[in-house]
Amino acid sequence: MAHRLAPSVRKFAGGSMFVMTNEQSCANLVERYLRTRGRRYFRGHHDGEYFFVTAAPRRLHVHFEISPAHDDVLIIRVSPGYYFPASDRPWLTHFSDRWNRLGRRVTAIVHGSSDPQRIGVTARKSQWIRNGVGFTDFAAFLDETIADATQLFEELNPAAPPAHVPLLRDAG
Repeated sequence: MAHRLAPSVRKFAGGSMFVMTNEQSCANLVERYLRTRGRRYFRGHHDGEYFFVTAAPRRLHVHFEISPAHDDVLIIRVSPGYYFPASDRPWLTHFSDRWNRLGRRVTAIVHGSSDPQRIGVTARKSQWIRNGVGFTDFAAFLDETIADATQLFEELNPAAPPAHVPLLRDAG
């Protein structure tokens, strides 16, 4: 089972990409992408981390990270803004396994949370970004990856969006 947690690194099937030599080049591409797409984004605690939230068709949290171990690998994680009941693990695992067998652009991963009653699902993609890649190819790759993650969560679509349940009870 440990092999499922390892990042999936595949060559980009679209345009041609060339070996990237440093994190700064990848960071420049990511920042340019976020600006040209009009995304309001936040930088992470570490260099090479970027976060933003999509609005449509449902709220998704998107995280770009330039791998600390390999500055020519971009890791993309997309997750919904909610968790699922832990009792849904068998169904979510079955759904994720079925999705992953289809060879989609993103890998669906079921994971725990700090609340033992809740679990999450994340769409993940690791991509080797080559030096000299054109911005158009890079942006198309990110757009397609985010679109595939969006499709994952549309297909996962719970019967109804999670009801807003207060995290704290009213003590008054």
